[in-house]
Formats: sequence, C-alpha cells, structure tokens
Amino acid sequence: NYGATATLTATPNTGYSFVKWSDNNTNASRSVTVSATATYAATFAINSYTITATAGTGGSVTGSGSYSYGATATLTATPNTGYSFVKWSDNNTNASHSVTVSATATYTATFAINSYTITATAGTGGSVTGSGSYNYGATATLTATPNTGYSFVKWSDNNTNASRSVTVSAAATYTATFAINSYSITAT
Repeated sequence: NYGATATLTATPNTGYSFVKWSDNNTNASRSVTVSATATYAATFAINSYTITATAGTGGSVTGSGSYSYGATATLTATPNTGYSFVKWSDNNTNASHSVTVSATATYTATFAINSYTITATAGTGGSVTGSGSYNYGATATLTATPNTGYSFVKWSDNNTNASRSVTVSAAATYTATFAINSYSITAT
C-alpha cells in the first residue's frame, strides 16, 4: 500500500559481495517507503583473493597473484640443480599444483638437497677411503694407499693424485689402480 515500508535484502552467493542497489544505495538490507511502483536491482561482484606461493631453500615457485573466487591458480615449484621438490605446505606432493581459489592463502614449497653415493674401490695392491653418502655440492676426499711393494698409479677417471677431492654432483664410482713395484738387482 501507499506509504507502507518495504524491506529489501540483498544476499550474495558464496564467493560474491553485495555492491549496491540500482538507485546507488549501498546498504544490503534497507527499508523503502512505497510511493509508486518501482524496481530495485541488486548488483553483486565476485570476490578476489590473493594466492601467495613461496619457496623454501633450494628452489623457486610461480603462481602468486590475485584470483577470482572459484578460479584455478596453478602453482609450480622448480628445484634448483642438486635439489628435489618434496611437497607444498598443504601436503600436496605434485610440483605443479592446481588450487581452486576460495580464500586468501599462502602455499610454501619445500625442497630437499639431493644425496649421492660415492664409491671408492681399490684394485689389487692397496686400499682406499672416501666412500659414503654425500649431499650435492659437498666435497668427498678420496685417498688411495698402496700396500708395501706397490705404488699408486691412477683413479678410474685418470686422475693421478693418490689423495684428491671430488665435488659431488651425482652418484659415482672411483677405482684406484696400483702396480707392483719392480726393482733392479745388480750383482757386482
């Protein structure tokens, strides 16, 4: 009826926010005094959320940005050389991780340094040390010690230093070669 009060209520769906009525009133719930036939249209806007991707030591990530509610954010974790991707902070173990955006969130990628086995073996006539598990970039010290009556010749990679340092970048085997000593006997 003329002069009555009409209560208008605009309720946004999940992921949306109320913006305004068609007469620019910004109250989602409002009262209108009736004086004529009228139409009031409510405007809604999809919410936008910030997704932050961060990297732990040993890698980098992409995918941070502002996304609309319901959009898919693709987060990608790339390990540095010598590292492997482990997981995201939400326990997802895929380096490329698709997230359906429903709120502001931060995802942190965890990386682990690779570990490699260095094997030092000895040919006949001596012994070696230095075998073990080493992290990428670590230094393995290999030492070849000849038995009495033998001399060190070389390692399998042709290095001729009996004691040497190797920067670890992959699993590897180094074999030391020894030679029996020859002696000249002169009778006078």
